[in-house]
Amino acid sequence: MTPSYMLIFTLGPVQSFIAQARKARDLWLGSFLLSRLMEAALKDVPSKTLVFPTNPSIDRQRWIPDLPNRYVAIFSTTQEMPNPQTKALQTAEQSQKAIHQAWEEICREVYQQLFGSNGADWASNEVLRAIWERQIKPENLFEIYWVIVANTNGQGAPLGYGSWFKRAAQALDARKSLRDFKAQDEPGEKSTLSGEREALHTQGASRQEVRAFWTQVANKPGISAKDLAPDGSERLDAIDTVKRFALLSKSFLSGPGDGSEAPKQGLDFPSTSTMAAATFIEQLLLPQQSRSAASREIQEAAKRWQEITAPLKREKPHLALPYLEQKAQQANYSWLKDVDGECAFVETFTAQRLRTNYRALVEPRLQRFPWEWVIEEPTYLDRAHQVLRELHRLLGEPTPYYALLQMDGDQMGTIIGEVQSQDDHRTISRALSEFARTHVPGIVEDKRPGKLIYAGGDDVLAFAPLAHMFAMASALQQTYRKIVGSSVQTVSKGTRTATVSMGIAVAHHLMPLTLVRRMAREAEEQAKQRYGRNALVVTILWRSGNTLSAGCRWNYPPQDHEQQAGEATTEPFEIFKGVVQLFARGTLSPRCLEILKRELPGLEGLPPKARSSEIGRILARQWNVSTAHQPPETGPEALADALVRLAALMEKSHPGAFSGPDSSGLKEVLNWLQILAFLVREAGNNVSFY
Repeated sequence: MTPSYMLIFTLGPVQSFIAQARKARDLWLGSFLLSRLMEAALKDVPSKTLVFPTNPSIDRQRWIPDLPNRYVAIFSTTQEMPNPQTKALQTAEQSQKAIHQAWEEICREVYQQLFGSNGADWASNEVLRAIWERQIKPENLFEIYWVIVANTNGQGAPLGYGSWFKRAAQALDARKSLRDFKAQDEPGEKSTLSGEREALHTQGASRQEVRAFWTQVANKPGISAKDLAPDGSERLDAIDTVKRFALLSKSFLSGPGDGSEAPKQGLDFPSTSTMAAATFIEQLLLPQQSRSAASREIQEAAKRWQEITAPLKREKPHLALPYLEQKAQQANYSWLKDVDGECAFVETFTAQRLRTNYRALVEPRLQRFPWEWVIEEPTYLDRAHQVLRELHRLLGEPTPYYALLQMDGDQMGTIIGEVQSQDDHRTISRALSEFARTHVPGIVEDKRPGKLIYAGGDDVLAFAPLAHMFAMASALQQTYRKIVGSSVQTVSKGTRTATVSMGIAVAHHLMPLTLVRRMAREAEEQAKQRYGRNALVVTILWRSGNTLSAGCRWNYPPQDHEQQAGEATTEPFEIFKGVVQLFARGTLSPRCLEILKRELPGLEGLPPKARSSEIGRILARQWNVSTAHQPPETGPEALADALVRLAALMEKSHPGAFSGPDSSGLKEVLNWLQILAFLVREAGNNVSFY
């Protein structure tokens, strides 16, 4: 038998490269940079050999990072390829070289555009250049690993495809354990973003001198306060600078093709403030009865809001949410496209925030720098506060919280390790590509006011407003099961299915993004480890620093004895949806949560029927019968039964999650009720689940 060779090639580090982000755009650009480098690595991989991913190019119509950080290729003997092992080796080496070249080209262009044009010319500064060249060396920054494995075992016997893939994956893990660590001296003032590498500077290395340098950079022509803090409080190293200003690079935008630039629509990215305010803006854009008094009031208030945001357009802010931008165009509110969501919050309109975020001064005597400009209206702040309070009275106040969703497919490596052929592997790869490229953008950005950070096969990271986070999560997991799950079932002949685990971090729009990113990742890991995969965990991170988490499976099939009794699958979202409606209508007072929390130790010691009866009694005391027009099956007793049953299913389905002395299924359900009450308080009756 003539052996074939499997090449698995990976690029890292992924998490640390992406996670060091202060702005929402940093997350997206860090992700896009990795996809762009993988695109370069894939350029010269023969298309007939490529198994995963099936599409080696980024979709630049939507500017979504949708390439994974690895590829798999199979090299077999053909007339055109007489020596497949040599070809595999050449391909791996060429991929690594292409990554280095693409990275160095992007760095060169960013350096020239940022430091060598439009104002002060630092391009030839020896100190700056030395720091830059030291830090951008690709061999010190990237972890590139690859293995080439023949489809035979140690004795030369042929391996089945699944065993072959497992052997290659194990070899790759072994190679990664032999990390190529290279010590790097990073003296002086560190980057305020990474905290690891020396911040770029010219001659002086003191904090004051480094800050002065970055103040000059931030106030060059073409650099806005949204790009870089104008007061020098953001001091970046070379890597942070490339991630922040990658859009200055033509090769970053054009890719490894013919050098022509793709359309630049969609290159703006929303702030976390915009994500928090998205539902408020969506309410403004809902169709209004043009002749009604309320509608006229809203339209007049919106015009006044347009007037107070108009001066801030000097810094070129953008809404950058396709769903809302389209609605704004349809509703003749196209001016909203040039408004950052932070302008929906009263606290934005203070002298300090306007100066920091827009370089705008409300008092001429405070002007210290030529790039600061003055709003020539003595009562501007008072008028802004009045306008926003009136708009809030009509539409409700915007919540200051938003959601970050992280999704990951369950056991995809194991599933691939069980496939029987290269064609089966390609079938799953095509399904993953279809899910990520065709369906995920529609779910996140077209049907809802969300924004994708990346979608790399079975990995998704996205922003969502509170009101839409459950609907987005539900649609993502259901579509994944449908698209990827059907291909996995076909390939495995019905023995396997594809599920996802997801973590959602809910945070204040001014919380450090690095912390929020970490909370989302930890929530997703909890969904896999504590709840046994096919699960969701939500963590609320209040601005005070306190947290609250709750998790569950997407559904719970009936137990054996329940199947005989004809019980249906329990859908937690159906229960949660009913609770949200009760809270939103005022039928059930959130005060019941305080009582349930106080009574929890006693409730946990009761038999199921008695527990349900006691919870029903507590709920009934907080039930507003004047607003309750629902049938008895949705009353307090029925809700108590559903909650107790859900708690029991949680404990039976993943008992390890509740083995501790301070944990139980009932406490988990109570945590869910607290989260739902929080969502209703922040997003009102706009919370959706489907």
